[in-house]
Amino acid sequence: MCASSSSNSLTLTVLMPAYNEARGLAVSVAALLAALDRHGITYEVLIADDASTDATGSVADGRATIHEQVRVLHHAVNEGIGGGFISGVAAARGEWFILIPADLAMDLAELQRYFAAAETADVLVGIRSDRSDYSGWRRIVSFVNIGLIQFLFGMRERQFNYITMYRLVVLRAMTVEYWRSAFFHAETIIKAKALGYRIAEVEVSYVPRGTGRATGARPALILMTVRDMLHYWLRTRVIGRLWSTKARRP
Repeated sequence: MCASSSSNSLTLTVLMPAYNEARGLAVSVAALLAALDRHGITYEVLIADDASTDATGSVADGRATIHEQVRVLHHAVNEGIGGGFISGVAAARGEWFILIPADLAMDLAELQRYFAAAETADVLVGIRSDRSDYSGWRRIVSFVNIGLIQFLFGMRERQFNYITMYRLVVLRAMTVEYWRSAFFHAETIIKAKALGYRIAEVEVSYVPRGTGRATGARPALILMTVRDMLHYWLRTRVIGRLWSTKARRP
């Protein structure tokens, strides 16, 4: 961990998953470090190189050589963002944990909104300001995903797949099972709520991707996400309740 000059006691691990992000990674890391320094917290940045086929790994290693705040995790095989999330949680040293993508996807000045809300919550769910760069297909996918999670699990939060900040103890109190699909984002929030942790929403200004390619609306990933969502719902809300009812019978 590297402490900035402020006396702010919040300590943060920022996970930055990266797959074939060599073109913009150095710029993103520099912007992130500068923003964190301005916010005056103690922090580290973990770059999870997900078996990239370009120079992402070497670019990340170069950042770690220059900046003591940066560490790099290298995956031997591609495991997706969820795999990076699992690796990051295991390696994190901060009290708080946040995943910020390599394209940043937010106005970094607004990290302060998370830090301010951290005084009264354990999980801070980012609510992105707009979807102006979404295609019609991605808008439909997002709308259906949010609606299903709210309906199946009784969740009141408005979004589940944007940037969320957690107390690290929250993530280490659960087993993240569905990390191979995008459902893991919602899974962590659902489980945190079930464990009794405090959840709050934070309005954040979204910044469209400048480099690289978005992959969140790929049909294969969508199908995996729906499969995992329904599997978890059946196991916890349907089968679990049936067994609970049987157990209460005399």
